[in-house]
Amino acid sequence: MNLNNQSINVKLQGNPKNPPIILGHALGMNLNAWDYVSGILSNNYYVLMWDLPGHGKSAPLSKDKSQLGELEIVGELLKICDELKIDKFHYVGTSIGGVIGQQLSIFYPERLLSLSLTNTGAKIGTPEAWMERKKNVEVSSLKTMNVDIVSRWFSKKSLSDHPYLLETWNDTLAKTDDHSYALLCEWLSEHDLRGKLKPLNIPAIFIAGSEDIATPPQVVLDLAKYMEINDICCFENVGHIPSVEIPDIFTNTLVTFLINS
Repeated sequence: MNLNNQSINVKLQGNPKNPPIILGHALGMNLNAWDYVSGILSNNYYVLMWDLPGHGKSAPLSKDKSQLGELEIVGELLKICDELKIDKFHYVGTSIGGVIGQQLSIFYPERLLSLSLTNTGAKIGTPEAWMERKKNVEVSSLKTMNVDIVSRWFSKKSLSDHPYLLETWNDTLAKTDDHSYALLCEWLSEHDLRGKLKPLNIPAIFIAGSEDIATPPQVVLDLAKYMEINDICCFENVGHIPSVEIPDIFTNTLVTFLINS
């Protein structure tokens, strides 16, 4: 799909007559992170997934682009929805995908049927750490940094149970556009939504992994509390990407939530 002269990779699964659900992936990954989840959800939902700029099959951001606007990414997502005549939808987002979900709840709550936020926070990391990551990517490239970054995504148990995870996602990250990734790091450095989040009037679930380095369970719990929800679902021995590490358990949890909501 082309929006504002930018090619964005969009994948749709399921019957368009079913309730829409959108899945937002983590930084450095792509929509393949939802392969198992989308296959199950597409039985009862119209599933939309998209690749962030420079990720997967989406075109990289122009080298002339020096920064991303606060609502640029979520705005592009809503343009995709408008093109497809999708008004209201369920939303599921991991990490940066979860930040996009938070923005939807703050600025476009009328579009949401429910909200599922996994392994994310109102503020992820520190501005200094993200800008250091940006600088390192610009100097060294993801092709040389991928092993260190990807190894932090998954728990030791997940890597032991599924040794292919490192090779698969190392390759994915190495193919991600450096400039687009760097601008997204800067975008994350500027995002602190703690003073903007509000109580929700839609069903919501917050999911964490006990071994998540980037967004530990306390970060997810703090996020939930900003929205006046006092409990989260925490998977033991899971890292930052439960949709990949424990796809069956994660999907069952998500489906149960959606049915009950």
